[in-house]
Amino acid sequence: MAASFENSSHRRNWLRGKRDILQSNAEDIIATSADKIRKLRLYFVEMIHMLGRALMLRQRVIATAVVFFKRFYLVRSFGEFDPRVTAPTMLFLAAKVEETDCKAQKFLKVLKENENFSGLYKGMALTVDRLLVFEFEALEALDFDLIVFHPYRPVCMILDEVKLPKMLQMAWSICNDSYRTDLCLEYSPAKIAIAVIYLSLVLNNCSQADRERFLRLAGVGEGADVQIVLDIADQLIELYRYYSKFGKGKDLPHSSAIALLNKLRDAHNSLKEGDKSGSIAMEKDEKIVKIESAKVSSGAMEIDRAAPVSGAGK
Repeated sequence: MAASFENSSHRRNWLRGKRDILQSNAEDIIATSADKIRKLRLYFVEMIHMLGRALMLRQRVIATAVVFFKRFYLVRSFGEFDPRVTAPTMLFLAAKVEETDCKAQKFLKVLKENENFSGLYKGMALTVDRLLVFEFEALEALDFDLIVFHPYRPVCMILDEVKLPKMLQMAWSICNDSYRTDLCLEYSPAKIAIAVIYLSLVLNNCSQADRERFLRLAGVGEGADVQIVLDIADQLIELYRYYSKFGKGKDLPHSSAIALLNKLRDAHNSLKEGDKSGSIAMEKDEKIVKIESAKVSSGAMEIDRAAPVSGAGK
């Protein structure tokens, strides 16, 4: 692992602005809507969490898998790459990266037999070979950047420094929930950690004075620094509001997820066929231009050959 976050590929290559994050999956959004793509992304993040727990994997492995999943769909589309394959592949890859032993056969067994997943994978030919082959596609999309820093360690360190150990349990839980947002693509783990503790204080009804004192002790200055903390906290609060309305993992049934994936796949294939037709038409146009150019060149040669004869007759 890189010696520090500042020198890591995580910071250099995988922290994006809000605009970049919103503009990802443009092809998918055109085929349906931004809201449905958000629900689909959250649906599969929940699936990664459930699959990780069913396999009894550590939370760090699950968190790394979610980050890989989100990075993948920053640069790839749901219509082209089925997340039913991507999600377990990212968890399998994360287990390797985090040095956790877990066989591919065990992944597939849980997906086929566990009632939380069987409906989603019914009739789908997901094999060990398919999982292992897709792993190479995943590595290419991730640009082989497998280093991921998490906010868990900064949370523990900061709470120890500011002497707020009683906030650890809630802060840890909010850290877990942060992976259901796109915060890991936008902010450093240290900033997320500070915002998570700040939100823990808010949810524990701590006074404004206590919250401001915490920010000072955590080294957060005024202005832009405070605004970053508030923005992260706002995104988490928005997630909790969403869950209070729909319930965690209940906003998109298996049947609706499958129907949406089929629609995105069909839209991608139509777009691909359109591009192919366009390429064929372009090739035809190029051939016609070449033929016409050859005719013009041939005509010019005939004129050139006739020119000396004309001159000789004068």
